[in-house]
Amino acid sequence: MNRYFNCLFIVLIVACNNPQKQNDRPVTPDDNSFTLFQPRFLDAYWKANPSAAIYAGYGKYYDELIIPDSNSFVSSVNFSKQWLDSLHTFKYDDLSDNDKIDYNIIQNQLQSNTWYIDTFKSQQKDPSSYNLGGECYYLLTQNYAPLAQRLQALSAHIQHAPEYYIAARNIINHPTKEYTQLAIDQNEGSLDVFGASMTDSVKASSLTNEEKDTLNHRIALTVDAIKNYVSFLKNISADKNYAFSDFRIGKELFAQKFKYDLVTDYTPEEMFAKADSAKHYYNKQMFIIADTLWKKYYGTAPKPSDSLALIKAVLDKLALNHASPQTVVDTAAKLIHDLEYFIKAKDLFNYDTANPLKVRIMPAYMAGVSLANAESTPPYQKSGVTYYNIMDLSKMPAADAESELREYNTYSLQFLSIHEGMPGHCMQGVYNNKPGSIIKSVFGNGPMIEGWAVYCEQMMMENGWGNNAPELWLVLYKWRLRECSNVLIDYGIQCLNYSEDDVYKLLKNETFQEDGQIKEKYHRATVSQAQLCFYFTGLSDILALRDDYKNKMGSNYSLKDFHEKFLSYGSAPVKYIREVMLK
Repeated sequence: MNRYFNCLFIVLIVACNNPQKQNDRPVTPDDNSFTLFQPRFLDAYWKANPSAAIYAGYGKYYDELIIPDSNSFVSSVNFSKQWLDSLHTFKYDDLSDNDKIDYNIIQNQLQSNTWYIDTFKSQQKDPSSYNLGGECYYLLTQNYAPLAQRLQALSAHIQHAPEYYIAARNIINHPTKEYTQLAIDQNEGSLDVFGASMTDSVKASSLTNEEKDTLNHRIALTVDAIKNYVSFLKNISADKNYAFSDFRIGKELFAQKFKYDLVTDYTPEEMFAKADSAKHYYNKQMFIIADTLWKKYYGTAPKPSDSLALIKAVLDKLALNHASPQTVVDTAAKLIHDLEYFIKAKDLFNYDTANPLKVRIMPAYMAGVSLANAESTPPYQKSGVTYYNIMDLSKMPAADAESELREYNTYSLQFLSIHEGMPGHCMQGVYNNKPGSIIKSVFGNGPMIEGWAVYCEQMMMENGWGNNAPELWLVLYKWRLRECSNVLIDYGIQCLNYSEDDVYKLLKNETFQEDGQIKEKYHRATVSQAQLCFYFTGLSDILALRDDYKNKMGSNYSLKDFHEKFLSYGSAPVKYIREVMLK
């Protein structure tokens, strides 16, 4: 999971309460070309969404914070409608191929914003969307300016934090229980952001004593506001008579969300059927490999008659080989070094060594969703450190940590590091920030981003990673089963009323996942909808594009050329990249 794009994706478009100034008005063809329309639109967008601007690295509005009251959401919808009207004044057929992609991305962004607010009402149902921890952490730690300047921006940004959290409390209306608990966990994690590290930074900075006093006072008020918000949410959770909304959204809303979030030609039903078919295929491939490995791990012991039981038995042996909670981060760091060397040796990309990648413990404010994620440098900053974050397993109960480590054993951790690190999210994030269309960079498409990371797992094996060890192929196919089952449980839970027991049986018996992973995946499916479809859908679109591009290029095809061309379109939907690459 790519942390930057996930942050930007979940930040709701909350427009400014003040009437739009004349110099912020939507621009039309009479003003100038579509090329000039884009920066005008983006500047207005970031002004209306200063929290999202922080994640994008657009520093102009760092000192602003939108109060999420009902007026701001009405203004946000009006903002989207006005800029859609402006966008539609351009003649689509007259635009260049690149501009057509940007046009479609802007249109989808604005249309989906209106849908999220007016129809899906996520501002009411998801208390976890109100959390200042992430953006304040970015303001403090992203090296975009000297420390004193960053702290001045932070001070201005949080001066209305109490009003922000009061408005959040007022706008929440029958949230889901699962989002409420996630909001509690993540906001409590955000308290770490405003802890000793921040106060030490204030103390060591060159701010004046008056500025330090003001900032420390605002930090204290922010901490109190977060604690009051958490207390409010805990009171809701403890109220046995409180009417929580169902986390299941049903087929109609799921189909609409799928359309806006994925931007693919597949329907949810088509992807569900495709994933179910793929699950059976990978089960067969895994049996062939596990059967050849049986003697290596079990000697002359009799083989189980059931093919799934045989696969499970071999995987259980592989799961015993894993790092410890204390060494898993260092092990992942070593893997990243080896992956970088392999990529350069195989000449798979025009590898860029100017952007450092650091493996580290995941900050507490972003924990609670997945074991690991990638945190890319914001697009407007262009340079900086990219992070491969791993949850602190040493703080987990021993049994839970052991389950996670069995799932991410010595073989599986390699694919996690390919996916989150190199050449998955972290490398794609570097390409995303290269000069080009900023629209494609800041409005990243989830299936392209996640699909690319999944594609890399397979592509690296196709090119000889791990010397084609059968254990690695077996575990890779287990990962493929994970992506298939992501679709099955996402659609199944939201649209077919799959129970937690249904999910457990599917993931345990047919896709061989450990209890910790099953618990994590079920939780993710209750606090997201359609997002778990990103991986398999994106992979399917990318593999289809690679095959068709190879056929188009014939003898001129090279894998490196495909990678470079594909990544040159930032994080645009594969559907739009396909139209240009195959034109």
